[in-house]
Amino acid sequence: MKSYKCSVSAIDYYNHDTRRIMLDLPPGESVSFEAGQYLEMVLPHKKCPFSIASAPTLTNQIELHIRPTPGSEDSIVIEALLDSQSDIEIQAPLGDCFLSGPPGTPLILIAASTGITQMKSIIESLEPDNLDHPVYLYWGVVSDKDIYLSELCETWESKYPNFHFVPVVSEPATSPEWKGRTGLVGEVALAELDNVSDATVFVSGGPAMVYATLDAFVARGMPEKNMKSDIFSYAPRK
Repeated sequence: MKSYKCSVSAIDYYNHDTRRIMLDLPPGESVSFEAGQYLEMVLPHKKCPFSIASAPTLTNQIELHIRPTPGSEDSIVIEALLDSQSDIEIQAPLGDCFLSGPPGTPLILIAASTGITQMKSIIESLEPDNLDHPVYLYWGVVSDKDIYLSELCETWESKYPNFHFVPVVSEPATSPEWKGRTGLVGEVALAELDNVSDATVFVSGGPAMVYATLDAFVARGMPEKNMKSDIFSYAPRK
């Protein structure tokens, strides 16, 4: 892990509240990380983690996706920082939930909300190998307006025969025009996948969601060691 003082080269809104942040590393500097790792943004009073959305091949620039969290003081500080600062200090890379190369087995990616950023980095890291093995991306959101990377995910699906994208809306009352899957993303994934016993599974979400998904997959025959999540080290189950 190393500290970097990055310049903010671009901030764009994906939708009503999610921003794409591009950070340029200092001249002559580069960052080496694995797909799925994260960084910490250094705030005046603490550090906050964010998954890296860019692929490891992009070493002099880092992509983040950030949306405000209602009721969070940290989120208020971060939003103000993004609105006012031209430089942001980060520490990277961090995390032992990552993919170093093609897993050689079916890969199941289950993301909640902006947890899609971790999965984006993993998928883009596999593109040079043309996604030779099946990859299933299940993305759970509250409302259909939160599916801010649908065009990119659909491009992957049209480009790679082994890639399958399934967005899931957890509160269909918020999305009266939604025609896709509804419910809890982990439950939808498990209901649709016939065999998970040899799959490699990455899950990004809150502790309750991650551990519920783990228990359900293990009950269906997946070895516990086959599931990866930052939650396992960040919020270990007692």
